[in-house]
This record gives sequence, structure tokens and C-alpha cells, in this order.
Amino acid sequence: MRIEFHGPSLCDFSKFDKDGTIEVPDGITLKQFLKIVKLPLWWRKTFPLLLNYEKMPLDTVLKDGDIVSSFTPLGGG
Repeated sequence: MRIEFHGPSLCDFSKFDKDGTIEVPDGITLKQFLKIVKLPLWWRKTFPLLLNYEKMPLDTVLKDGDIVSSFTPLGGG
């Protein structure tokens, strides 16, 4: 199944296709997915994570076509 991911540049995007999706095993949870993309634990605890634009528990099982996104703070001045 394919999952779309919008996250910070510090994640591992090496296995992603050009369209921003990655192939993952069926039955994978949000928490397992975050380990695959190597999103640091401190990031998960500091910034909101969204599944299909809603906050969901980390034990939620992903479905084909889901969109996982992580809030990314912007700086400016």
C-alpha cells in the first residue's frame, strides 16, 4: 500500500517516489510508519502529527492512500 508523507526535511526520504509516496506493508500503524521515515521521537512529542489532516492515536492502522503530515514550524523575522 502507498502512503503520502509531508514531514520535516530531517526525515529519511530516500525510499520515497517522486510523488511523495512510499510503499509500506499492509497493517502498519502510524507509530511504525514514523520509525520507517525516521521521524525523531522528540519531534513527535513536540509537534502535532496528523493522519488525513486529523489528530489520531499512534496505534491507528494506516490504509492505502492515507496522508501523514507533521507540523513544521517556520521561522522569520
